Amino acid sequence: MTTSEKPHNPAMRGRINVEHKLLNAACRLLAKKGPKGVSNRDIAKHAGVNHGQIHHYFGSKRGLLEAAISKLAYDHWEHTQLDGMTPLALGKDQTYILAVIRCAIDGELELATLELRKDISVPRQSLKKLLKNRAVNETEVEVKGRMATAMAIELAWAISESYITAMVDIKPNEVDTVKQKMVDILMSIVEY
Repeated sequence: MTTSEKPHNPAMRGRINVEHKLLNAACRLLAKKGPKGVSNRDIAKHAGVNHGQIHHYFGSKRGLLEAAISKLAYDHWEHTQLDGMTPLALGKDQTYILAVIRCAIDGELELATLELRKDISVPRQSLKKLLKNRAVNETEVEVKGRMATAMAIELAWAISESYITAMVDIKPNEVDTVKQKMVDILMSIVEY
């Protein structure tokens, strides 16, 4: 929002500020604790506002969590559209991917898959492209298998790069070579 777009009404500036604080706190806490691990009071405390503001501006904790995951999904979509889809880039949006994973772990698939209903799913966009460009003899299920494999690698690397590096004993001077090998494998599975 530019200076000229800022509301002249101080109450409106306050509203936007409170909503922004609540959304940012909810995004961070979704990534850190998941939807079942946060309370209205936790979110309000991290936002520095009264917990009653959640109901005032979002109707409920659920309304705020939906707004937060939606914001994260839109931000991820925009980054991907601007930067293009590149192998091993999912880790750039740590808050987004951790929030999605924690929602899935908590059994909140409706939150985790919100991007599908908003038609801003990067994996679904990739899948559509793969299906459109598949070989004549390749079935839809086989394409989905390739996509699922690539997603598993991307997700694991995005959230566990340091763990994988330690477990596989990748030395600092080997990181670039290992990553390039992973990129080569990913590119052989799906198109980016």
